[in-house]
Amino acid sequence: MSDENTLDAFITTNTGQEPQKQTEEKKEVRLEDEFAKLLNDFIQQDQEQEKKLQATLVADQTPTPQKQNKAEAEGLENFLQNLNLNENSTTSANQPQAQTQATQSAVSAVTANQTADNDGLKAEEHELARAVSNFQDGIYALADKKNLKMPTTDYNSKMLSPNYKPSVGKKIAQYMLECWDLINHYDPESLKKLPKDAGDEEYLTFAESLNDTDLQLAIISYIEILINMEICEVSYAQKKEIAQKNRIKRELYEEYMELQQRKTLFIKKLKEKKFPIDVDKLIGNYFRVAAKDAEGSFKALTKNPAMFSPIEFDKIRPKFFGLIKVTPEDGIKANQKIGNFIKKLKV
Repeated sequence: MSDENTLDAFITTNTGQEPQKQTEEKKEVRLEDEFAKLLNDFIQQDQEQEKKLQATLVADQTPTPQKQNKAEAEGLENFLQNLNLNENSTTSANQPQAQTQATQSAVSAVTANQTADNDGLKAEEHELARAVSNFQDGIYALADKKNLKMPTTDYNSKMLSPNYKPSVGKKIAQYMLECWDLINHYDPESLKKLPKDAGDEEYLTFAESLNDTDLQLAIISYIEILINMEICEVSYAQKKEIAQKNRIKRELYEEYMELQQRKTLFIKKLKEKKFPIDVDKLIGNYFRVAAKDAEGSFKALTKNPAMFSPIEFDKIRPKFFGLIKVTPEDGIKANQKIGNFIKKLKV
């Protein structure tokens, strides 16, 4: 059912059944009030749902700083132990020292990002910013080792506030693409082992097989960026859908209120003339029909207003001090007079 039909269902009743009593007219007024109230309730409900969605995301994805830092430290320690990169490694004395320094640099970057809880970003944006920062740390280390030119980008984490935007995602994607050229130049032989159509798990497995911690950090962070960007894209689409629904409801409500203002002005102008007709019924029935056929209903209103509400003969004053009774011809003249007035009326 279209928005137009929905609106019509709320503000119109069956035009084939004309109200006969005053109580039915009061029900019509109350129905219009209920429609306005219902639209406001819809808007408020969507706003509350959006707040609950954000609260749930933050609760699920943002642990306390102490627990989060502890988890990161334990996970990184286990990862290093599996790769035999700790102090008990049996490799040469020079290699562990260089790897330990690189590892400490990576740990410092992770810790700095995890403890910066005052960045003002929401949960999904914060995770994306952290992944990009780790990726940059890995790329900087690779470029420094072999004196490679570091790709530039105008991206910064502030662009993710207050919400992720697809345009920012494109900047990040372009930056990662340029960084992959640097990675290819850094270790082309190792990258030949990586299938061209590799998925996330294959990338992670490949990273675990490497001995270069900086290259590992870059590849693992690359996968994290892809995952978090997808989460941000889904969240952005949900927020956009809610915003569009609220905009449509606001437009419908504004159109409805404008319609009520026009009806009120019509009624006011006609009542000032004291025509022998039920003005409220006349305008109410006209606007119900106009919702389906605006042009045709206006022609009918100006040519034969009695179609929407009958002429009330008891309100026509008899001529010559009541000596000449009211005739059907007087009703026809009143009907024409009302139609001509409405035709010239501009509201």
